[in-house]
Amino acid sequence: MVKKALLTILIICTTQVIAQSNKTCDKQEEVALDLNSITKCSIEKDDAENKEAKVAVQVTSRRRVVRKRDEATGIMTNDYSHKLNKIKEKAEVVNLSIDKSAGMKVIPFDYVDEIPLFKDCESVATYRQEKCFKEELSNHIRKNLKYPESSYDRGIQGRVLVHFIIDKEGNVDKMKIVSPYKGEELGKEAERIMKKLPKFIPGKHSGTPVTVKYGLPITFRIPGVKPSNIRKEPKKEVVTTIYDFKDVERIPQFKSCSSSGDSSLDCFNKNLVEHIQDNFAYPTEAIDKNIEGKVYVKFVVNTDGEVVNIEAKGPADGASLEKAAKELVEKLPEFKAAEKNGKKVNTSYSFPVVFKLN
Repeated sequence: MVKKALLTILIICTTQVIAQSNKTCDKQEEVALDLNSITKCSIEKDDAENKEAKVAVQVTSRRRVVRKRDEATGIMTNDYSHKLNKIKEKAEVVNLSIDKSAGMKVIPFDYVDEIPLFKDCESVATYRQEKCFKEELSNHIRKNLKYPESSYDRGIQGRVLVHFIIDKEGNVDKMKIVSPYKGEELGKEAERIMKKLPKFIPGKHSGTPVTVKYGLPITFRIPGVKPSNIRKEPKKEVVTTIYDFKDVERIPQFKSCSSSGDSSLDCFNKNLVEHIQDNFAYPTEAIDKNIEGKVYVKFVVNTDGEVVNIEAKGPADGASLEKAAKELVEKLPEFKAAEKNGKKVNTSYSFPVVFKLN
């Protein structure tokens, strides 16, 4: 029998849902995440040798937006709203993205003048509409969420990151789900819940309906049970001989590339870019403290195809940036090991991650 979760949900800037077995959770916790970051990935090629092409990453996020009540009107405002109109064509500056397929702008929830609304929130005072939106979303998740039976029995737990847009007609679309390690069933359950969302009253900007981007984490937790899907600490090994990609006959490769027979560096880079886009977000601590900078990440793929000896070096105040970059690499899957002279060998790879706040 599938166990239905009884939940207590706190929604502040994002939503955390704690899924439990048979007890209501009285302890409320806030998770601060910036799910509206932009991740840009490109390929940089060495002038002398295309075989040296490596991924370069730029992660851009907006600075923390603090909504405050206007003393004269009592309406909640944010300091960035009036600036947005002046520079809304500069997508990389204000974290707007362009949906090329539909030719429309996608505005983050915290920037839009009038947020999308559940129908029950339409009659609520303007300054309470954001709270109403999050309460209704919380109620929807609590009402519909069921802990996947197989995951429950095996103790699979963790946080699912959910991204979606609410288009100009109020429909939920372009959903993106990032599941925890070995938590694919949890991700599917989160997706099922969000697909049941009702049609919204669309958001507006400068008086015109617009597409709005929103994101939230949903945490699946079984009280009193240690998660069985905890990722192991990355190995630290004494590796005597390490080769560069250009020095081996066959570079390490993602299993998807190997299964398709594509052992090229382009396939490696393409899969690495997809991994970054699916798993990366700007660290909240760094946003709060206005920390920016470049982090150089280096790791070794050993003869077993495992990622080991991860190193990250960033700016003097960039410990949180280094931690985020290392965690990104820790989530890489096992590779098919590189080969030289017909034998498996250790290889190293490095790439820069540029963190920038606008």
